[in-house]
Amino acid sequence: MKRPPPDWRLYALSTCFAALPFAFALFRAVETGDDFRYLWVALACLCGATAIMAVAGRTRLGSMAAVAVSAGVFIIATLFAVLAALLLGTTLGLGILVVASAFGFCFAVGSLLYILAGPEVPG
Repeated sequence: MKRPPPDWRLYALSTCFAALPFAFALFRAVETGDDFRYLWVALACLCGATAIMAVAGRTRLGSMAAVAVSAGVFIIATLFAVLAALLLGTTLGLGILVVASAFGFCFAVGSLLYILAGPEVPG
């Protein structure tokens, strides 16, 4: 059975969503001149998202399973971001929860688009 080709537009869009936290963090670092905490938070968020995507595997999932995986990405990536911020000395409050959930949302949407774009990989 021949597999359909991947949708490169969705791949590109997923990459853009995953890059948004880093773009925001770089903007913040340039604006302040010495505040690189958001870069560490974005990196921790990426690690959480990557862990869930690795567990999900590379097989093409149905749309409901893809939504479930991206919900898991949102939860774990947000948790990793909050933990990284706390390790950097930030006090837990509304600000870090908003930033962490926004970063987690970007990675969740990116993972959903990535799953929906890719062809089925056997095994």
